[in-house]
Amino acid sequence: MNYKKLKEEPLKSAVYGDWFSDYKYTQLGNIDFVIAKHLTKGGSRSLFDSIDNDGLKSILWAEAKQGTNHDIYESFVQLILTIGKERTFEKYLPPKYIGAFDAEKFAFIEYHQIQEIFFQNDFNWTVTPSNHDTKEFKQLYTLCKNSLEENSILFRYENQKEEFREFIRLNFKTDKDVSEKIAVTKNNFTFVFQKWSEKVKPSIAVDWEKSNKSGIIAADFFLADLLSKDGESLKDSLYVVLKNTKYELAKKLDEDGFLTTKSVGFTDKQKAYKEFWNVYERPPKEEYWDYIIARRDLLVPQDIRERKGSFFTPQIWVEKSQAYLAQVLGETWQDDYYIWDCCAGTGNLLNGLANYDRVWASTLDKQDVDVMTDRIANGWRMAENHVFQFDFLNDEFSKCPEELQEILHDAEKRKKLVIYINPPYAEAGNKRQISDTGQNKSKVSFENKVYDKWSEIIGTAAREVYAEFLIRIYTEIQCCKLAQFAKLKALCAPNFAKFRSVFRAELKSLFVVPANTFDNVKGQFPIGFFIWNTDTKNEKSTEIKPLPEYVADVFDSNGNYLYKHSFYSYNNVKFMLHWIRQYYDKDGDFIGYVRVNGQDMQNNMGLFLTVDLTPNDLRAHFYFIITKKNLRQPLKIA
Repeated sequence: MNYKKLKEEPLKSAVYGDWFSDYKYTQLGNIDFVIAKHLTKGGSRSLFDSIDNDGLKSILWAEAKQGTNHDIYESFVQLILTIGKERTFEKYLPPKYIGAFDAEKFAFIEYHQIQEIFFQNDFNWTVTPSNHDTKEFKQLYTLCKNSLEENSILFRYENQKEEFREFIRLNFKTDKDVSEKIAVTKNNFTFVFQKWSEKVKPSIAVDWEKSNKSGIIAADFFLADLLSKDGESLKDSLYVVLKNTKYELAKKLDEDGFLTTKSVGFTDKQKAYKEFWNVYERPPKEEYWDYIIARRDLLVPQDIRERKGSFFTPQIWVEKSQAYLAQVLGETWQDDYYIWDCCAGTGNLLNGLANYDRVWASTLDKQDVDVMTDRIANGWRMAENHVFQFDFLNDEFSKCPEELQEILHDAEKRKKLVIYINPPYAEAGNKRQISDTGQNKSKVSFENKVYDKWSEIIGTAAREVYAEFLIRIYTEIQCCKLAQFAKLKALCAPNFAKFRSVFRAELKSLFVVPANTFDNVKGQFPIGFFIWNTDTKNEKSTEIKPLPEYVADVFDSNGNYLYKHSFYSYNNVKFMLHWIRQYYDKDGDFIGYVRVNGQDMQNNMGLFLTVDLTPNDLRAHFYFIITKKNLRQPLKIA
């Protein structure tokens, strides 16, 4: 069992023979170590030919490295990049485990622990997975390392032989002679949803473009199917429920006071539906129900996720934010203050609070209200009548529960109200639109009452959804405490200068963390947690003044304190762009270009020297010409 002198291919064969010989050894694309089991007697494909090669179901996808001096977490990241590049999880049923091994050790981690990584926005999956020096590799390593350290299971061949064999025996169970349906688990439900979307969704008599606009999405129909038995959904709290040959949507009172419901059937008499559910077992084990319902956001189309902010706040930052609130407001703040999360999603920002009698949660989608209601039915201590549907950028406060309305309308009680939110980060033009790989999402922030009221006053800041939340809170819920996650543009972006002339709240505390630690947020920029006191508004002041220096605590992706960092606003101060204009030269001997695309952190990856530009860069004038004349110009201070 001495593997140290073996090259990679002999190593894989030896490891398979010594530890996994009871199973099938195969390959899937560039995943070159796959352990699988037969789904049907004799390896017959028939029912399962769309699952894996030769009627096989994967148990393990792994990355192999010859030798012993390997960072096992780097091997995991290389495997994750390989899976993401080839979208293997969309083509084949994900395994229970992914793994990484070399000549001295073998590590496993359950697939569901890393599956969210594949749903990142704007991540470049085209890089070479084996190149550990790319920024993408390093970004994933930072993102994954904490989870890998906490959740991976590692065995060393020499001194953990029995433990390794027992782990495989207990967790790689198979019965090769019995046909089985595929169980849906928290590991694979996103994959099953993708297959359901291909097979079943087109047969449902719904205009999906229209339904998506109204907030009714395919995920709700999938959950109605998945959490059902004998043709009936098992959870009435779902927004959409299955009733034999049709789906029913949540009941509502019509204008005449009658309780009504909408229903929709199938266009093919359930042919595709029946074929699909002959392959997959439902319902899943009940222990998975809460997790799958709570992670409905993973099934929401990406454009809707970005627009509505359907993203979880990592628990590490939830706990950190509540600790900072206790520092600012006092250890008994949860008993002394009221709390309203007005863009709650499924309520995870409110996890860990102690006094839910003083907490309210509202969200844009009725489906998210249903998820929170279901969480309450399963033990979450939130009061059900404190959870409600509310469109914060359009609705009047008269739609809020009466007790919350009393607080909103009482100036003294508002001083004891904490608006505690992680609002959407979507904007009318994001990085994909900037780089000409997407479309301008103009409807993201333009089609609401807050934009109509404030866009001329706060300028281009109104293009960002979170700024719209902030301005309404500041102007209409005066004197409250505002605790919110957001980018740092409100402090220092030049296009937020007008916003700062109106939003004059006092910043009491701030910490910043890497943006890419947030679910489906991509980018090398900070996200801050701000605690504001809004009881400082000066109606007479319209002058745009620089805000004072703000000092923030900086944490790494694992929650470790690093240092303090200062942030400033730069109103009426010239930027690099203004300085460089004095050196424009289109007539000198051409040397190359400086490619420029904005002057903020969100655009820092688009700045480089080149001798060739894309047609889009040339059309949009995202460049500065370098010539023999301006290359050697003496520096001048603007």
